[in-house]
Amino acid sequence: MKHLFFAAAIVLSALPARAEMMVHDVTARLGIGDRPGVMFAMFHNKGAATQLVSASSPSFESIELHTHQHGENGMMRMVKVNGFSIAANGMLKLQPGGDHLMLFGYRGAVGDEVTVSVTFADGRTADLSAVTQVRQKRSHKRGQKPDDTSNGKMNIHGHHSGH
Repeated sequence: MKHLFFAAAIVLSALPARAEMMVHDVTARLGIGDRPGVMFAMFHNKGAATQLVSASSPSFESIELHTHQHGENGMMRMVKVNGFSIAANGMLKLQPGGDHLMLFGYRGAVGDEVTVSVTFADGRTADLSAVTQVRQKRSHKRGQKPDDTSNGKMNIHGHHSGH
């Protein structure tokens, strides 16, 4: 019996830890006309450091990870990136003027709920859901947060690849 208990303890210790990723404040804003939309969210990583590395959805032709960087002339410009780092026990905020998901080729209507699946470098995935809104021109003053009436929600899946 002792050998069986010891063998079970060794097997359990070899399994990868299932760190928790909490996500909230998911918002999907559609572009006007054929312009791409954006998705914002807040991620709380309750485990080891990782990266958000991809996103996909049947509601969009493609989704890219984008951020804003200072250009040579000092102007901010949007650039595609390969991933967003999330520190161990840290946070990642996808937000206007910073890191965000760029949504191309929307296949639905304003007010539809969309689900976007994101994948992390450690094998975890998350399904982010939000009701689509039309992106409005900024009517707030600099430094003030615009009203956000999103009802974003998420589901986390603990899939791990063998690494």
